Amino acid sequence: MSLLKGTNSYATVVEGDTFFADRIDVDAWVSATDPKKGQALVTATSVLDNMTWTGVVLDVNQLLAFPRSGTYFDPRLGMDIELSVVPNRIVIATFELAYHLLNNSGLLDDKGQVRDLRLGDISLSNVRTSNKIPDSVKRLITPLLQNAGCNLWWRIN
Repeated sequence: MSLLKGTNSYATVVEGDTFFADRIDVDAWVSATDPKKGQALVTATSVLDNMTWTGVVLDVNQLLAFPRSGTYFDPRLGMDIELSVVPNRIVIATFELAYHLLNNSGLLDDKGQVRDLRLGDISLSNVRTSNKIPDSVKRLITPLLQNAGCNLWWRIN
């Protein structure tokens, strides 16, 4: 299936090209083919859609998590925003996550990590792979996540 905005992606390749046109450090996006960009946007949408968002979907038959009923507090704007349209934060997070996926081949394969590596006299320790979801995306989506993405609970006696 190819990219269909509103069906399997929050954005189109053309919108992505426009978004990245004024940004620095976008080689992974610029060098990717349009079909590859489309795959990255669809995959990014899928990853985002598997998160626990505030509110509920508007239509039980919609294929994506957004639009939703309810509101969220946008800390940058300092006000509540309706979720009845796809928030700009989600569209930008889709672009940023798609770029991250293009820039980190095999990121979703989860093949494991290496803690320490020694080859003769050469030793590497605390070897880390890239995060599946970069901090730039986390900052965008946190206000929209149920309980701001926090799994902690507390009880008052």
